[in-house]
Amino acid sequence: MWPHRILFFGCLFLYLIVFFHEQKVEADTPVAYTVTIEGLENKDLHKLLEDVSDTMKLKQKPPASQRLLKRRVQEDIPKLITALKSRGFYAAKVEFEIKEEEPLQVIFTIDPGSPYLLNAVDIQISGDQVDDKLKLPDTEQLGLKIGGIAESKPLLEARNTLIRWFKNQGYPFPEIERPKLLVNHDDLTVVATMLVESGPQAGFGETTITGLESVDEAFVRKLIPWKEGDPYDAGLFKTMRQRIVNTGLFSVVKMIEGNKLDDNGNVPMTIELRERKHRSVSAGVNYWTDEGLGGKASWEHRNLFNQSERLRISGVVSGFTQAVEGSFRKPLFFREDQNLQLGLRIAQDEPDAYTSRNIIASAIVERALREKMIVGAGMAFKQSLVEQLITDEEFSLLSLPMSFAWDRSDNLLDPHRGNRLRLNLEPFTDISKTDLTFTRGGITLRQYLPLLKKPDSILAGRVTAGTIVGAERNEIPADERLYAGGGGSIRGYFYQSVGPLIGTTPLGGRSVLDLSLELRLKATERLGLVAFIDGGTAFEGTHFDTHENILWGAGGGIRYYTPIGPLRLDVGFPLDRREGIDDAFQVYLSIGQAF
Repeated sequence: MWPHRILFFGCLFLYLIVFFHEQKVEADTPVAYTVTIEGLENKDLHKLLEDVSDTMKLKQKPPASQRLLKRRVQEDIPKLITALKSRGFYAAKVEFEIKEEEPLQVIFTIDPGSPYLLNAVDIQISGDQVDDKLKLPDTEQLGLKIGGIAESKPLLEARNTLIRWFKNQGYPFPEIERPKLLVNHDDLTVVATMLVESGPQAGFGETTITGLESVDEAFVRKLIPWKEGDPYDAGLFKTMRQRIVNTGLFSVVKMIEGNKLDDNGNVPMTIELRERKHRSVSAGVNYWTDEGLGGKASWEHRNLFNQSERLRISGVVSGFTQAVEGSFRKPLFFREDQNLQLGLRIAQDEPDAYTSRNIIASAIVERALREKMIVGAGMAFKQSLVEQLITDEEFSLLSLPMSFAWDRSDNLLDPHRGNRLRLNLEPFTDISKTDLTFTRGGITLRQYLPLLKKPDSILAGRVTAGTIVGAERNEIPADERLYAGGGGSIRGYFYQSVGPLIGTTPLGGRSVLDLSLELRLKATERLGLVAFIDGGTAFEGTHFDTHENILWGAGGGIRYYTPIGPLRLDVGFPLDRREGIDDAFQVYLSIGQAF
């Protein structure tokens, strides 16, 4: 008996030694392999399968044996089928083969079949407190298309859209499961069912504000677009947050809603704020060939009287201007959508056209009609001593400036799409001269059109037209006439030099037309290239006289993109160069796009 047992355990011991030795040899020699996915023409779908496949992602970490490789491949099959279903291929088939070559070749063969189409979306609501008159969003409002491919991503996005929709309709705690899909393999269609637990309908409860230091809480409460007891609407959170951010007083703005109703059936709210520094100093420089080196320095206080009153004092120096400017902005001026703007400017302006020593004071009320659509009206007074062609005149101009601005662009300093429209109308009367009255008006339209994503390219255009009626050109102060030419107008020509001249001195006109077209190409994250053509002129009369020549300039530039906006370097060439008047080119260096 014992000899048999000794023989049995001896054989078992030898087997274990051999087994573990083979395992060690296997572990020490990883199995290298390649992976191929066949059967797909759609590159996007091919990339998706590569991203979900562990066999593909772990090629650089090969398994210890062919058996483990086969397990890795088999575990990929359900992942690949799930990925194909997410793109609407509910009858997809996936097979694999491992070819005995050096290295091993793993081949996935995909038969996606035909995509299944969305046949219907069924929204089912449960709960006792649902309003019978509640109108549910249709499929288009959910971002879905009946008859389109039944992909998972749009359906999940539709679920999130539906949650937001209920929260905007007064239901703060809706719960919606993942869409349940009924797949019909006979007609290749899918019906999506969304089960909604609406929860109770509620209103806004007490709003608590935390984090205030110097800002008046009463001012912040004026920015909140709801009152306690108003129907709950999560869509107002964006409005409230944007209002607070626009003050420039806070570095952190958080909206926190309670997770249960208060005793009155309302949702308590908390606004968490963190104040930023309210004072700042800024400076900037620019260089234009015709104007020379220029600079501006500013000091700003954004919370002067603890309710977001903004005071800014600036100094400007250039080859044409020396000025001190002050502005004061009072938000919520009698209305939540209205601001008061006060301004004072003391300056000496000395372009080639004239010399003007002036003081300007203004008071403007601005009102937001809707987001980024602002109208303004007010009163201004300008006392000036203007010299042109050795003639001095003094003016005391009282005016009523009016404006309309609508900004539909996507970025303030570097827009890629959208447009900007601005209209101005300003009647003037000289209170020291009973016979001088005139009205100046103008329109500027800027349009931004994206062309390509790679490389990032934009076509930007600008049209400016203006006119002055009510007085002859020579009666109008030289510093109030209309001019063209320069870095902000027609590049390649001296500032204000395109239009009527006496010798080389610009006289200005009573109307102006200014056109610009610019192709902007972003070559790298930091570097961009620009090609442009500008044209226009100032006309002596109030109408655009076709007998007066429109001058054209063209050129190119470089943009270096910084966190505060693009740094602009442009070189403009006059295409209609006038002998003895225009240089061969002009150079412009500043912050921000040309328009």
